[in-house]
Amino acid sequence: MSNTDGSPLFLGIDIGSTTVKAVLVDPQSDLVVWHRYLRHEAEQLATTERVVRALAEYCPWRSVLPVFTGSGARSAAEQCGFGHVQEVVANSLAVRTFFPEASVAIELGGQDAKTIFFRHDPDTGRLNASDMRMNGSCAGGTGAFIDEVAALLEIPVDQFNDYAARGTEIYQISGRCGVFAKTDLQPLLNQGVSREDLALSTFHALARQTIGGLAQGLEIVPPVIFQGGPLTFNPRLIQVFAERLGLTETETITPDRPELFVAHGAALALPIMFPETEAVPALELAEGLMALNTVAGGACTRGADEAAGGEARAVSSAAEEFESRAFFFSPDDRAEFEHRHRRREFRRRAFPRGSEPSLYIGIDAGSTTTKIALLDENDELVDAAYSGNKGEPLQVAAEMLRELLTRYAREGVTPRIRGVGTTGYGERLFATGFRADYHTVETVAHARAALRFAPEAGFVLDVGGQDMKAIHVADEVVTGITLNEACSAGCGSFLENFASNLGIPVEEIAARAFGSREPSRLGSRCTVFMNSSIITEQKNGKTPDDIVAGLCRSIVENIFTKVVRVAHFGVLGDCVVVQGGTFENDAVLRALEQYIERPVVRAPHPGLMGAIGIAMLTREYQELTGAEQSQFAGL
Repeated sequence: MSNTDGSPLFLGIDIGSTTVKAVLVDPQSDLVVWHRYLRHEAEQLATTERVVRALAEYCPWRSVLPVFTGSGARSAAEQCGFGHVQEVVANSLAVRTFFPEASVAIELGGQDAKTIFFRHDPDTGRLNASDMRMNGSCAGGTGAFIDEVAALLEIPVDQFNDYAARGTEIYQISGRCGVFAKTDLQPLLNQGVSREDLALSTFHALARQTIGGLAQGLEIVPPVIFQGGPLTFNPRLIQVFAERLGLTETETITPDRPELFVAHGAALALPIMFPETEAVPALELAEGLMALNTVAGGACTRGADEAAGGEARAVSSAAEEFESRAFFFSPDDRAEFEHRHRRREFRRRAFPRGSEPSLYIGIDAGSTTTKIALLDENDELVDAAYSGNKGEPLQVAAEMLRELLTRYAREGVTPRIRGVGTTGYGERLFATGFRADYHTVETVAHARAALRFAPEAGFVLDVGGQDMKAIHVADEVVTGITLNEACSAGCGSFLENFASNLGIPVEEIAARAFGSREPSRLGSRCTVFMNSSIITEQKNGKTPDDIVAGLCRSIVENIFTKVVRVAHFGVLGDCVVVQGGTFENDAVLRALEQYIERPVVRAPHPGLMGAIGIAMLTREYQELTGAEQSQFAGL
């Protein structure tokens, strides 16, 4: 379509994971004459319509040639009949046009991150992308990661850079996962570390994650160009990258508007990717608004899935059925489940006044909690304690032990501590602090406890606050162990954090999930990506009960897509044992049974199994070595 006021302008629209960016480009100069940058809050198409409406008000007399790019753009472009170009291609065209000297591009978005490596074609001398690395199922090291940390530190996102600029000391913080980062940050906050230092440390964690996680051994050589919203609004972050990469000021390149760079590249792609004008017909802005308005309702949800780091849902019909069906078919079905998994409330053993029982203490220093189990000489549980770490795990454990032993003293009982064992994240720290008699890795402790209660177990699944362990067993011998690594999706903290955001207490999660008739279909996603999915579900009218039910299902999907990964469930053996604090939750337990389509055995004390196992192993060690008494330091 021609325009009497002049040739059409080029319009590049970048629909990203959290924002919509648009630039109007003069084809004669390649310069931006108008731009917009808006957070879409999981409403990609509606936000894009707002952007085009603003453009129509700016120059209603002109027609445009639109091209879409970005992780959430393909379906929108197809339905609107607009052109589409892959975002790495758009990025590369912009770099080639404006910064042909660049060797590497580091681009950070709301939920995605990319490192693009360039080289000059020896024949043409033109700059081409030679390699590209991007994040997949993890949003650690992205803008959303900064948002999560800012919320924890209670710093407005638009002031995060200012806090970091005032920081002076760097602390080690995980940049691979938002949940892991919170675990690192909370103790530092409790110790009085300033928010300025923690903001700066967050930038270093993010840079470390990008450099190590994305470059994957490829050398990042200067000049390096920095792009994307997080780098636009956090210039201190660019300085951190430069410091860690050893770049001088002349070896860093920052475009005038880094957040618009890819959208600009999409506009530049028009004469190259679509040389025939018919391929991307010009349209009046009013027509563009009409097209966007037509598809905004239906395509917005699909765009949200696409925007989740490219994690558009592609599950089988069986998986879809698992996600959407209710937890129980009938009241009888629920009654059978509850009868099969009924649990007796644990009651500590009362010893006669004046007695001196021989006891073994097992301490499981977990990722978010500390568990203590006291066993008698027959491996029977007689007492226990369970507490959050509160950022001071050693002090918390000491106080728990003090309360236990003080209570016995009040009752006139004098326990003979025959052995103390430690396991878990703080295995060696606790072993040194309390002068434990024995310590070992948590997988061994958990397997020992599981086999104590279910000798026929073929597979043991332990899911804690931030970690999970899949243990294969044959004839009471451990034959294989798989752990989660960089992602805590599928663990207890993942569920607790989202339930808290929905206003649902931990103890109510199962009841609320069981009350859902149409659980949300959330799939298996990392913590940050899940935020987008939940926002979309809320906008689609799903209740908190529906969402928390979907989260319980998501826990199980994450377990089997990120950790266990078996070809078929037959390899799990005839007896599957589940334990860990996460399986205190009946809805997660039920979701697991529905997923693998078989009943499982829940350990009698799910959250204490690591502590029970290490206490048993300590007794065995003491008897094997002939130790008459413990070297326990006392309190």
